[in-house]
Amino acid sequence: MKHILFTLLLSSLSSFIYSQEFQTGTAISTQFQRVLTDIAYGKEGGIVEIDGSKYFYKKSQDAVINLFDGYQPIRIKANYNIIKETIEIESEEKILNLKPNKVRSVSFRDANFIAYQGNFYKQITQNNNFSLIRSIILKAIEPEYKVGIVDKPNLRYKRADETFIEMNGKKRMIRINKKAIIELFNNSKASEIKKFIKSNKISIRDDAELKILFDTFQDDLKKIR
Repeated sequence: MKHILFTLLLSSLSSFIYSQEFQTGTAISTQFQRVLTDIAYGKEGGIVEIDGSKYFYKKSQDAVINLFDGYQPIRIKANYNIIKETIEIESEEKILNLKPNKVRSVSFRDANFIAYQGNFYKQITQNNNFSLIRSIILKAIEPEYKVGIVDKPNLRYKRADETFIEMNGKKRMIRINKKAIIELFNNSKASEIKKFIKSNKISIRDDAELKILFDTFQDDLKKIR
């Protein structure tokens, strides 16, 4: 089975490299072939009767994959499979899933995913004091409907993300609302933070604006207990 997978990987490698301008020599090197064989596993499964997309993006995007063990970054088309919690690399014949234990980070144009404690997290911000990360989660819910009037609808996906602060090797889940965010910082800064949010029209639910808030007051965050 390993021999078959290795042969399939090598034969389909050319379809992974999406443009001459975007590729680098390392992306098509023998080293990359060995690494990809080591970290890729499985194929796309059967049909799931749930409405909605299980992917972070509607279609694969340009990405830079940073591996462990000192390998050079790989530039390639990829997507994040939220249900499987894997980074997917597509070919015409199959989908390969990249394990987080071999991937340090995956950078898309508008999002950066890091591997932490055996899972992928979207990184909102990082500094010398802490990291703000988000677990991208999908849940299957049953839409409301009137029994006997309409057919029972399929389940549908709904985002149920969880956001964490990582500090000194500890991880704490936080709520994303104005009051809860302000309470994360030293009490003496509460008034200043409220004014900052108001004057800069910071939306707590916008990752880019949340990053601005945490970066500005990074030295005032309470310690995780």
